[in-house]
Amino acid sequence: MLQIQSIYFGQKHKDFNFNDFKLIKKIKRLAGKHHKQCENACNGSGVVNGQMYYNGLSFGQAPGDYERREYGYNVKSAYINAENEEDIFNIEIENMQEKIKSLLGISPLENKQDIKGLSYCDKGYIAGKYILDFQHDPRGATVKLYYENDYVDLN
Repeated sequence: MLQIQSIYFGQKHKDFNFNDFKLIKKIKRLAGKHHKQCENACNGSGVVNGQMYYNGLSFGQAPGDYERREYGYNVKSAYINAENEEDIFNIEIENMQEKIKSLLGISPLENKQDIKGLSYCDKGYIAGKYILDFQHDPRGATVKLYYENDYVDLN
């Protein structure tokens, strides 16, 4: 959003102002963190808050020689609860999504119909001028943001 797209948005959307620009910059930063945690969840290992996690270990299992050699001496199991199978990466992904949603103050879409010519899945959210969509495949954009039906490049 810091390239020529900013000029394009300013010319096409007369009500696009500095507050919208600041909001998109914040969402861009959080979208990068969201993408990184999606990569970690896909790969099965990664860093969260300075701690290395690996989801090949069960809850409470001590890392062996292979895990320490491959992922570092301080590696821990990514499964932080014995009751459920949710790992730290998915918890962090949900935290990032909640932060982004709170920045926009959005509510879930009631219907899965097209909104002004664009179709969205059931994960889509709308808030005034913004439409937000999440997906967890790290091969593409994990956070998609639209401003008045125009895609905002968060890369």
